[in-house]
Amino acid sequence: MVLCGIASDDYTLNIIIKCYCHLNQMGFGLSVLGTFFKLGLQPDVVTFTTLINGFVLHNQVPEAARIFTKMLEAAGHCKPNVVTFNTLIKGFCMRGDNTAAIQLLGKMEERGCEPNIVSFSTIIDSLCKDTLIDEAFNLFSEMISRGITPDVVTYTSLIHGVCKLGQWKQATRLLDEMLSKGIFPDVCTFNVLVDTFCKEGMVMEAKNVIQMMIQRHIQPDTITYNSLMDGYCLRGDMDKARQVFDVMISKGSMVDVQSCSILINGYCKGKKVDKAYKIFKEMARMELVPDTVTYTTLIDGFCKVGRIQEAEELFSEMQGCGLLPNVQTYAVILDGLCNNQQLSTAVELLTEMEARELKLDIVIYNIVIEGLCKAGEIESARDLFCGLSSKGVQPNVRTYTVMIHGLCHHGFIIEAEKLLREMGGKGCSPNGWTYNTIIRGFINNNETSRAMRLIQEMLERGFSADASTMELIVDLLSKDTVDPGLLAWLRDSV
Repeated sequence: MVLCGIASDDYTLNIIIKCYCHLNQMGFGLSVLGTFFKLGLQPDVVTFTTLINGFVLHNQVPEAARIFTKMLEAAGHCKPNVVTFNTLIKGFCMRGDNTAAIQLLGKMEERGCEPNIVSFSTIIDSLCKDTLIDEAFNLFSEMISRGITPDVVTYTSLIHGVCKLGQWKQATRLLDEMLSKGIFPDVCTFNVLVDTFCKEGMVMEAKNVIQMMIQRHIQPDTITYNSLMDGYCLRGDMDKARQVFDVMISKGSMVDVQSCSILINGYCKGKKVDKAYKIFKEMARMELVPDTVTYTTLIDGFCKVGRIQEAEELFSEMQGCGLLPNVQTYAVILDGLCNNQQLSTAVELLTEMEARELKLDIVIYNIVIEGLCKAGEIESARDLFCGLSSKGVQPNVRTYTVMIHGLCHHGFIIEAEKLLREMGGKGCSPNGWTYNTIIRGFINNNETSRAMRLIQEMLERGFSADASTMELIVDLLSKDTVDPGLLAWLRDSV
């Protein structure tokens, strides 16, 4: 345009800004804003709203809020409109900052801008996702009192919220209320119900919802069938899950990568890894590319049945395809190596991960520490445990409990109790599992009196002995000579 001598106007520049925003080139978008002033043009509300939306789309909400504040401070034709407010409300909700979103809703009226259905529905949806149902219904009531009629999106959000809390009667009431107001559920509404029923193991109820959809001439989509298939997989009914998969194939291009991952996961959970691998190989024929979740699921399946070589081959193949393993993938392969007597390979992999400066969490270290303890490498486990703080990783209850178990198993009971006492000071209080672990360790090391004191301490903290601990106590009572400490504890307990 410039080369042809055609001058840019504000409409053209706004389009360029929008393009840069969608390409995540926010720096270039802001430079176009500078072009406005160079050409003597005045950016308007559309210009700034487009930039705000760009920052929101790319999770840069503080930058979006900064531009919004400048709009409020400026006078004239840059006054934020309802679209501007709604865009920033969406940004706050995406970050889970419901308080800021509600405050912005209040600021709309102060600025003479009436909230609309989108303003309220966006916040209601965010509150429901965070299971803040009471707050969502309060806002819903306020919306109706203002004369704003809820739509299918509003009701779907509320139904999703109450379903997450298992409030089926409330969900049915909302569905009936929708229909009585002439607001008909769409595929998203039905998908919420199907998914929730399936996750609760209520597959027949989910099938009834799908029948209702079809009767209302609403065709189930990929999400609907994926949820139903996942429901069958959770129940271990793989024949029914496969039937759903086949129905999806028969309907054309309904199967996606998630569909395959769900079925692969179901087969792997049932230790039918060959069937899982067959689905994995079928993906190429369906022109579907396995993602990190697909690979991780199948790697885990092979590890769980002890086929560690095939798991390692998949791990290598995954990286060869340009897919980067995530923390879950590494956790799965490390766990598989540790549980299949390949501890040295697991330690090498951990060292490699640290060298690549991957952001490792405590779950990763727990797997290796536990593997070292089980293999009798207690010194190596201790070294790794003691080095966690220098790596910027804080041990959790599981870490301490695993170490305590390892120390007790190898007779280091004094050190084990020292770790127990250390936990509280580190802001990581022992739980029932920790207490039962160390109590069993003391009993197995013939330290019955000390074990009895710990049992008393455990009970005072509101925890109780589990089945394994009780079994050891019963064994002690059945002996010809009962430890005096145990007798004293029994007398005090009566």
